[in-house]
Amino acid sequence: MADSNSAQPGMKLPFKSRLLSVLLGLSLLSACSSALNANDTKVLTLSAKHSHNLDPKLDEISGLATSDDKIWGINDSGGEATLYAFDPQTYQLIQSILLPQTSNSDWEDLAQDKHYIYVADTGNNFAIRQRLNIYKVPLAAIQAKGSVWIASIESTQKLTIEYADRQGVLPSKSHNFDSEALTVVNDKLWLFSKNRADSQTKLYKIDREMGEQLIAPVASYPVGGLITAADYSAADSKLLLLGYSKRSVFGHSFVWVIDVKGDLPDWASAIKYKLFPYAQWESIKWQTNQRFLVAAEESALSEQKIAQFTLP
Repeated sequence: MADSNSAQPGMKLPFKSRLLSVLLGLSLLSACSSALNANDTKVLTLSAKHSHNLDPKLDEISGLATSDDKIWGINDSGGEATLYAFDPQTYQLIQSILLPQTSNSDWEDLAQDKHYIYVADTGNNFAIRQRLNIYKVPLAAIQAKGSVWIASIESTQKLTIEYADRQGVLPSKSHNFDSEALTVVNDKLWLFSKNRADSQTKLYKIDREMGEQLIAPVASYPVGGLITAADYSAADSKLLLLGYSKRSVFGHSFVWVIDVKGDLPDWASAIKYKLFPYAQWESIKWQTNQRFLVAAEESALSEQKIAQFTLP
């Protein structure tokens, strides 16, 4: 319902009112910018070098992986239980792998090692889900399908996880028990939470073989936003965390680049980069030690697309 004191359509506000509105808007922008600069250290900017629209079937792309000269993607909640392959040069869709033994409750990220692609069915927007799943898809089974346009894999395994630190937390909009970022580090799966309540992220470590697990956070990091994807480069011991700020109007996407030392991220090394152009960037994947891919789902900001970024 409109405010009774608001101007009606077609009415022109007096100059003083318009000037006051402009000044108020500028003051709010300045306040937001000041808060941003005060809270974020080592903030640099990265602009996309190359950008390509993706097939409409990937309108809610939420994870990236690579194998056999293919890039793999998934859609998040409500999408089909399918891995989509697209060409790394043309970004055209070239294959669909159905996973009939799985369910896409809320697929949020992809991770991989030498033998498996892991599908993180770990989305939990309102903290309704108690048990979350990670599906292990054998790369050998994928490779056996060759270039068949539509194929099906029956050999998927499932890991089921529950949060040990969740006791007493009821379903709500503001909570710390949604996780959308998964990657493989050494012999573990690292799962990062998307903390709507405090804009930090918790790190959980998951055994890649155990069917059912109760997991507890091993560390927490002040990322200053909501983390949506992760990828680790074993060759360089560097971790990428993709996310966006909670500011509803002036929010932005960002990437943290972090050294991993021993078995934890070295937060003292972390550098934050804002990503441009604006888009709903949801997934990330290293290409080289200086270059990575980021994919965006369709939104008011852009069509579904993939872009390449290069670190300075």
